[in-house]
Amino acid sequence: MSGVRFPHRPHMDKNYKYLGAISVFFVSVLLISNVASTKIVDLKWFVFDGGTLLFPLSYIFGDILTEVYGYKKSRSVIWLGFFMAFLMSLVFIVVGKLPPAAE
Repeated sequence: MSGVRFPHRPHMDKNYKYLGAISVFFVSVLLISNVASTKIVDLKWFVFDGGTLLFPLSYIFGDILTEVYGYKKSRSVIWLGFFMAFLMSLVFIVVGKLPPAAE
């Protein structure tokens, strides 16, 4: 895949070779860190939630998205992450309200 091509606008040809991969990593880190935050970790000298270990990576991916692909693409991916986190929350609420198995 060589990137996005605009045949009628050659000045807008961009190479988005890694945009999909970085977007997947960003959204994955965002969702995994939210789930990991439900576990409180006690290391005797420091108490924190599990998401603290992974969530800072989302800032790195956000910076990469902004610096390499620009604000417009970055905002699109960040909104995608927000909506996926919202969907994850809705699914967890619905599943939490479903009756458990008898066993």
